[in-house]
Amino acid sequence: MAGARLVWEKTDGSSAEFPLEAAVHEVGREGRGDAFIRVDEPLVSRNHARLEKRGESWVVVDLGSTNFTRVNGNRIGEAELQDGDEVHFGRARCVFRTTDNHHGAPEDHMERKGEGGGDVG
Repeated sequence: MAGARLVWEKTDGSSAEFPLEAAVHEVGREGRGDAFIRVDEPLVSRNHARLEKRGESWVVVDLGSTNFTRVNGNRIGEAELQDGDEVHFGRARCVFRTTDNHHGAPEDHMERKGEGGGDVG
C-alpha cells in the first residue's frame, strides 16, 4: 500500500501528486523545503494550511487563509482526513489518498518548489 498523499486536481485536467513523507507539511503558493506543498493558484494564500500526522491519522489545519480551507464542502479550522476526502484550498481542489489507487508513477506528477520549477502540464 502506498503512503498518504495529496493529489491536486488542476483545472486543466492534469494533476500533481504530493507524497506526505514528513510529519508536517505546509500548503500554499510560496514556501521552501521538502515538506512544502506548492499549490500555485490565485486564491490560495502564501501559507494557506498545514497537514499534520497525528498518530495514525492526518489532520488539515487552516492557517487563517483569506479564502478558507474546506473538506468535502465544509469550511474548517481543523479536520481529520479520510481516504478520498476532497480538500479545497481556496478554489484549488485536492484529494487526500491513503490507498494505492492512483494513475502513473508519483514522479510523473510531482510539483514541489525547487524540483523542476514551474507547473507540470
